[in-house]
Amino acid sequence: MSKRIVLTLLEKGEKGYPASLNIRSHRSGEQTSHEVTQVTGVLPLIPLPLQAALQNWQRPYRTRLGLRGYRMLPKPNSETRFSWPEKASTLVDELNNWLNFAPPGWQKIRDALLQTLSRGTGSHLFLQTGDLELQQLPWSAWDLFDRTFTSTEVILSPLEIRQPSPRRESRRQLRILGVLGDQHQIDLKPDRQMFMQLDESRANIQFLDQPDRSAFLDALWDERGWDIFYFGGHSGEGLIGINRQAHLEPSKDFKHGIRQAVTQGLQLAIFNSCDGLKLASELAQLNLPCSIVMREPVPDEVAQDFLRFFLATFERGTPLLAAVHEARRKLTDAWNYKYPGCGWLPVMFQHPDAVVFAGLSQLPSPQVLPSVAPSSRRISWWMVAAISFMATSLVVGVRSLGGLQRWELWWFDQLIRLRPAEVPDDRFLIVTVSESDIQYQQQHQMEGQGSLSDAALNQLLQKLIPYQPRVIGLDIYHDFEYEPALARQLAANARFIASCRIGNSKAEPEGIGGPPQIPTERLGFTDLPIDPNTAIRRQLIGAAADRAGCSTQYALSSRVAMTYLGSDYPIEREPGGTLKIGNTRFPKLVHTAGGYQLEPTNANGYQVLVNYRSQSPRTVSLAAVLSGEVDEQLADWVSDRIVLIGLGNHKEDAHLTPYSHGAYAAKMLGVEIHAQMASQILSAVLDQRALLWWYPEWMEWLWIYSWSFVGGIIVWRSQSTVGRVLFIGTTVVGVFGVCFMFLLSGAWLPLVPCALGIFSTSGIFVAYRKLLKHRANNTSESDFAQAGR
Repeated sequence: MSKRIVLTLLEKGEKGYPASLNIRSHRSGEQTSHEVTQVTGVLPLIPLPLQAALQNWQRPYRTRLGLRGYRMLPKPNSETRFSWPEKASTLVDELNNWLNFAPPGWQKIRDALLQTLSRGTGSHLFLQTGDLELQQLPWSAWDLFDRTFTSTEVILSPLEIRQPSPRRESRRQLRILGVLGDQHQIDLKPDRQMFMQLDESRANIQFLDQPDRSAFLDALWDERGWDIFYFGGHSGEGLIGINRQAHLEPSKDFKHGIRQAVTQGLQLAIFNSCDGLKLASELAQLNLPCSIVMREPVPDEVAQDFLRFFLATFERGTPLLAAVHEARRKLTDAWNYKYPGCGWLPVMFQHPDAVVFAGLSQLPSPQVLPSVAPSSRRISWWMVAAISFMATSLVVGVRSLGGLQRWELWWFDQLIRLRPAEVPDDRFLIVTVSESDIQYQQQHQMEGQGSLSDAALNQLLQKLIPYQPRVIGLDIYHDFEYEPALARQLAANARFIASCRIGNSKAEPEGIGGPPQIPTERLGFTDLPIDPNTAIRRQLIGAAADRAGCSTQYALSSRVAMTYLGSDYPIEREPGGTLKIGNTRFPKLVHTAGGYQLEPTNANGYQVLVNYRSQSPRTVSLAAVLSGEVDEQLADWVSDRIVLIGLGNHKEDAHLTPYSHGAYAAKMLGVEIHAQMASQILSAVLDQRALLWWYPEWMEWLWIYSWSFVGGIIVWRSQSTVGRVLFIGTTVVGVFGVCFMFLLSGAWLPLVPCALGIFSTSGIFVAYRKLLKHRANNTSESDFAQAGR
């Protein structure tokens, strides 16, 4: 049994403040009490010397507003020099003169209080008043407490008598919401570190670092509830700065959130910031049982040490009121030499009937309980790493089965088309043979087999050869003998390359031979590797060919490029099997390269990725050349260049490429694709144009894992749903940007798996948190009162 002392001071009248002293018996652990003594009287008005002494002591604190190291919302042009030990001493003297030598109407209250304290039956005095001037006075400096040798803590209390909100079922852990607000010119890192050092089995702590308004309100409304709310940062005049721009007032901006939090179990708010009396008064009106605030602007170093002293005392089991009292005394010893009266700054604001916390060590021991509530398990770095690894394994597994290939190729095409446009390769001229060109041949009695008759080819060569083209390549099959005169001409022309088809694919199983008179070293196969979505993204440089009539080892594009380069740029194989032309290495495409997950047989031969230009080389029709329509331009177009002859506007020889979507909807002709492939070889060897390449699988897996880990960090560190969505969206856009920048230099990095890794990790984290919440809601919790609360 102990005594609870409540001193009520009503609104001041002409003679002073109507006062009443209530001394009530109180049994530890019970909310109810029985009044045993009541004394009434009048406290005189605050005398002018005491008012002046209070203002003189306050002025050095308050005139430092806006200076570095104070947790006050800034005001301009408020700077002063100060040194005020004598001002603090004068304030104590004037306070005691007022309280000890007052008229009889006050003396009987003072005597009753002295008698009660002398018996050692009361340790806390609740000062119930709504007058700000009275609240600002350092009541703990009343020498009455020193004379009775009691460690009495003076607690401010709201004047209106409110029934304390019923407490919900207590938790095995204290749930603490920490908000680190506006940090301009102050250091809040020690605040976070001191909370994080608390026993994890007894305190579950979540921090918001300079949150926006939405994130702050979302956290306050958390349906799991909080036991303690902590704010560190700048405040003043009843406002708290949750970030540099947002200054909120409890009664206007988050009153419903506070009331909801109180209903869910919020017991205590700690505002380790400046000028908090108005904050405490407003929160008391919102039914918050208890708060700890600073009655004046507080220096950063004083605020940090108060928190350190308080948490250390509270953690070892000291009840809340005693912990605050001890922290204030330690603060006085530590900083009174520099900040006189700093021990008066921390003040408690509590309803007299509210049941306060016991220390953390009074909570049920985790060794006694079967287990700690799952909701209290804190997510750590190793858990982020483990969940990210799980998500990455899932994504990589789906990718290895080919589940992402379609989307990876689609996004690869998007990135290709986003690159800056390149000018066409002017080393090439394409002569196309379309339906109108076939009709032209018929009209001019150029009869023959196929789309290009021997007569038309002979006439075309007579037009071209005088201008000395470097290479002439024919992308039209001719597996029968040429006319004798034409055959002799072609056999003697070492710059003429004919075509054939190996025909190993399912779509084209049968091969087509080349012209009988053309030797193998001047044959090139026209087979194109077709992707699962029928697009052409790969180039077959060479392959083992043993079919009759098309026994060449090199593709038409390769033969054309090698003939153009000549003996100065020999083609060779390095010991590791890499193909090298001159000093340029061509990376061989494997069946798991980049976003591919091909059947191993689909990657046979020596394949590379095609680095397309956005525009194909100059194209002219057969009829335009034969009719003399372009005679004036032929010298510029043909001299020392490559001429490729192929079908035009032909359904069977038009293919999808990365540029066959969006603004580039048209398919690309087969002869154009061969020109692009030959151009790629020449540009890489002669112009050092980038070839497309990729990382080994293990590096791609590491790349995917790194982005999955980033997704886990976002969900782990972000407290609000809006914040998580915003950061995840920004991260996915960042992945897109990084992949695009790498592609500009030729590297194809996984994009879709990284985005899926981010989403998967985030989803697993959200599901994990919901699981913890569900288990926590279904786990019975012991009562704090049974632990000596």
